[in-house]
Amino acid sequence: MRAPLLAIACLLACAPAVDGPSERQRTADTHDGVALEQQLAALPGVTRVEVVLHRPAADPLTVTPAAAPSLSVVAVVDDPTSVERTKTTAGRLAEAAAPGVPATIVVEVGDPRPVMAKVGPFSVEARSQRPLKAVLGAAFVAIAMLAGYVAYRQRRGSSAQ
Repeated sequence: MRAPLLAIACLLACAPAVDGPSERQRTADTHDGVALEQQLAALPGVTRVEVVLHRPAADPLTVTPAAAPSLSVVAVVDDPTSVERTKTTAGRLAEAAAPGVPATIVVEVGDPRPVMAKVGPFSVEARSQRPLKAVLGAAFVAIAMLAGYVAYRQRRGSSAQ
């Protein structure tokens, strides 16, 4: 009596999980949302993007109507002049990623882009330019002093022979 029950329990425990229509739709929504996020993040001036896409799964066994599909996009840009351009482009990309799904798009201005300065081969924020020059100068002086010390030791060692 125990052996058949144990065999049935093992078979049920080892059975693979089968995704239903809602799990498959959720996976597709996540994939499409991530792809749209990556496209929007590549736009100039965009510093951060969040996308939430929900399309209801077609369930033939349900009696209630499916929920309406939705797409929400929040983008943070660093330049106030690029808000409308980013909103228009996000609308086009959202329509291409999820046709027929009404999109709610919010574009806000976040932290401004830092002012950059060149210090030799480095690009740094302008406020870091003077400290970096000081550190690079100190490093140069230290290297020059070490080179002088090594040259002095070499001369002193070779003159003794």
